[in-house]
Amino acid sequence: MNKSIIAIVLVLVAILAIVLVHAGDDSSVDDGNRTILNVSSEGPYKLSEITQEIRTHEYYKGYDNETLEWMESLGNKYVWNSHDAFVIMDKGDADKIPTQFVCDASFYEIFSCNVIEEHSLGYGDNLKDVLYVKNVKYIGEDVIYYEV
Repeated sequence: MNKSIIAIVLVLVAILAIVLVHAGDDSSVDDGNRTILNVSSEGPYKLSEITQEIRTHEYYKGYDNETLEWMESLGNKYVWNSHDAFVIMDKGDADKIPTQFVCDASFYEIFSCNVIEEHSLGYGDNLKDVLYVKNVKYIGEDVIYYEV
C-alpha cells in the first residue's frame, strides 16, 4: 500500500510540474501571429528618452498627441528604432537583441515577435508607426559595410 501511495504522489507531482512549466511559458500570445522586424543595432533606448525627444525636438513636429500619451502610459519600457517604426518592448525582450555601435557599417537586428498594439505618430517624413511587441525571438543580423 505504501508503494501505491508513493506512485500516486509521484504521478501527481509530475503532472503538477508539467502544468507549471506550461503556465510559466511566455507563449500566452499566439505564436501563429508572429511578425518579423528589422531594427537598428544601436539600441535599445529608454522609452522616456524617446518620448521626451518627440515632445521637444522640431524634427517630430506635428506628432499625434494621443499616440505620445499612450507611449508614455506604457511606463518603464525600451525602444528599438527601425526605418519606419519605434518598436517598444519590456527589458526582458529588449535584452534578447544584441547591441552594436560602429562607424563604418550599419548593423540591423532581425527578430520575430507578437505585435500587441500598433499606433501612428502621424504623417510626414519624420513621423513613424509605433509598435508595442512581446515574445521576442532573435533571428540574426544584417550588416551593410560602408567604403572608407
